[in-house]
Amino acid sequence: MRVALVLVPYDLGRERVGTGRGPEAYVDGGAVEALRERGHEVAVVTVVRPSPFREELDAVLAVNREVARAVAAAVASDRLPLVVAGNCNASLGLRAGLQAAGAPPDLPVVWCDAHGDFNTPATTVTGYLDGMPLAMLTGAAHPQAWAQLGGRAVAEELVVHLGARELDPAEAVALERSRVRVVTPAAADGQLEAALTAALEGLPGGALAAPRPPRPPLQLHVDLDVLDPRLAPGVSFPSPNGLTPTQLRRALAVVGRRFAPAGLTLSSYLPERDDGGASTLQAGIDVLVTVADLA
Repeated sequence: MRVALVLVPYDLGRERVGTGRGPEAYVDGGAVEALRERGHEVAVVTVVRPSPFREELDAVLAVNREVARAVAAAVASDRLPLVVAGNCNASLGLRAGLQAAGAPPDLPVVWCDAHGDFNTPATTVTGYLDGMPLAMLTGAAHPQAWAQLGGRAVAEELVVHLGARELDPAEAVALERSRVRVVTPAAADGQLEAALTAALEGLPGGALAAPRPPRPPLQLHVDLDVLDPRLAPGVSFPSPNGLTPTQLRRALAVVGRRFAPAGLTLSSYLPERDDGGASTLQAGIDVLVTVADLA
């Protein structure tokens, strides 16, 4: 597989601070070599914010315009875009780039995260912008900002959310009332694959057919805080009772049996919180390799 490793070294538009230091840590930690050892041809692209930081939302949009350009260029070069970013909002740039490259409007999304990322300015407790990217994708939060990226709202029924366990109160209500299919870590005790399979079957193209046609494409997002912080502590907002790295890889394999990844965002690695064995870094590299192998 030809892949483009798109590095987005920004934390809410701020360059190389916080989780903005994570993307380049993957390269230093051997991500390119790990992909090549699996037979993948890797091109590395670093996104650069084109203007000085002035305001958070504007800076996030500026970064994501460049993400979208890098993704569209990768697809045009027949490369799978693997976007390694500080924040979950890079999923907006990935989606915009895939849309610009001709992805179908009903491209499903599997969103792996400890948090709902489904807040809006009306529901958020903290006002944290990166608690809203899934709501932005679906048109519920900052629709004008999403439109500035050329994005089209994603229908809620196209989304499967895996791993949510820490939600703001009003966000939890909004997610429950939505048509997003949620698979919680409580299903991990022997039922994760079955619960995820049932959720995937409700997506366009998610039902297995015999003989199986070519797998339809799908957008993937993985925030490393979907993992249990005892095993992967190097994240901004650790939340207990998460998945193990093995459970996450198995979940991605379940997705890959039905869908071909069209692109991935991998976010929220905070190097200074990783343990001495760099377990979070390795978990992230394993995600990159797993998704490339599934494509």
